[in-house]
Formats: sequence, structure tokens, C-alpha cells
Amino acid sequence: MAENITVERDQQGQPNKGKVFAAVHAHLDDVPYYAGGLCAKLIREGYTGYLIRTSNDEKRGGGTAAENILSNEQEHVKVAAALGFADTFDFYYQNHEMNNISSLDLRARLILLFRMLKVDTVVTFNPWGQLEENPDHWVTGRAVEEACWMAGVETDYPEHMEAGHAPKTVTERYYFYARPGQPYNRVVEIGAHVEKKIDSIVECRAQGGGNEGSLLRARLAKQGKRLPLLGNDDRTADRAYVRQFLLDRYQEFGAEHGLSYAERFFYIDHRPPAKSKVEEYVERNAVSL
Repeated sequence: MAENITVERDQQGQPNKGKVFAAVHAHLDDVPYYAGGLCAKLIREGYTGYLIRTSNDEKRGGGTAAENILSNEQEHVKVAAALGFADTFDFYYQNHEMNNISSLDLRARLILLFRMLKVDTVVTFNPWGQLEENPDHWVTGRAVEEACWMAGVETDYPEHMEAGHAPKTVTERYYFYARPGQPYNRVVEIGAHVEKKIDSIVECRAQGGGNEGSLLRARLAKQGKRLPLLGNDDRTADRAYVRQFLLDRYQEFGAEHGLSYAERFFYIDHRPPAKSKVEEYVERNAVSL
């Protein structure tokens, strides 16, 4: 188990009402698996959430490239609805080839959205995550990290200000624990939100195994068999399959801290203090003229 871990537990009420977060992933199933519980938790606690997908997912879905693009796009909307996001955005960069795109173009598009949506917090890939084989993941994470800072710099893209989108620094970041061995410093309790996590994974049918339960149920029926776990309809079968076979690692993450389910993140907090060092010094030391 990693050291210096903070356990982030469920908060009562809506302490984050009025705040905005953006979850930025490359593929349909990234957020549901790596951060579906966190996203549902933040929304329940008052955040408004937006889901941004950078690739077109053309290589996942079992059909032609065009068919895969369409099915992943449609399911992206369903994933967002399952978790409670206010809206989705799709950038459609070519799947598995994002290391060949203009990083400046991707970063600029993110900066515009962060300013337009007034994003306070992001959830995305760790831009420095080790053992990451998928170029779409690390390209997305790196662009998000740069955009979080640059969105607050008023001399970058001044035309945004002319259009009414003021600079907005993104001050909190949750980076996915996407591969074993990647760093993490925060464990987020998601037991109260695991049903929504399951709902979102079930919508990942083009990729992510969301319909494995109904496929298994149909396969067994052809053999004259049934599995009681899978119930009597496809929706029940898919949800039961996800719960039984696809959430093991999140149970393990939670068990280390006495939780039923948890997700791991590398969390960064760049929120400024209530008072700067200068303000505190002036308060203590200023004298009347």
C-alpha cells in the first residue's frame, strides 16, 4: 500500500454546490472504470460535471470505423446520463494515433472549454503516469495539465476575453490510477455511488464489456442452461455481470482502508490560501501613519 494516503469520504449535503468539474478521457470506457464513482460523488455533492472525450474510438466496437464512431458517440451520451453529467463534448481525434496530432490544437480546445464552462476541477489521466502504453491516454493527460494552468493566463488567447470567456485557472486535479504501479495519494470512497458506476459501465457496449452479461446469458440459453446470477432479462444480466466480475479491483482498493469500494487518484490542490503571505504580514505588522 502506498504511503501518505488521504481517504476522501462521502460528504453530506452539497458542500460543492456552484463548483464545476470536467472529466476528460480519451475513450468511452475510461471514466466509467477509472472514475465513475468519483464523478457520481462530486455531482451528488453539488458539482456540475461535463464529460469530454478526445478520441473518436473508431477502432473499438466490432463494426466498420464509421459504425464504431457512431456507436461510441451514442453510448458516450448514455454514460454521461448514467453518472449525472450536464453535457458531453467529443473531439474526434483518430483513435490510437493521438501522439501524431497537434498538442497545441488539443490544448487550445481544452482551454476554451475550461474558460467557457468555468471549470474548477478536472478528472483525467496522470500526464506523467508510468507504464502507460496507450498514446491517447498520455497525450490527453498532458494536454489537460497544460490547459489547467494556461486557462488562467490572460495573455493566452485574448480573443476568448473578447468573446466573454474570462481566464479561469483549474485549481484541483484528480489523476486516474490507470495502471498498476502508477502513483496515487488519494483513495476516494465510492460505496454509496457504486450503483451509478455500474450503470455507466453497462452503457459501454462498444467497448468496456457492458453487455457481457446479456451475451453470456444468450450463450448459455443456446446450450439449454441458465445462470441464476444473470436474472431473467438482459439489463439485469449486464448489471449483475459487472458487479460480480468487473469491480474486483475497486473492492480491493476499498478493503485496504475498511471501505466497500474505492477508486485511486493522484490528487493535486492548487487552490490559493484564504490570505496570501503578504496579506497576513500586513495584518500583523501595519501601523497607522
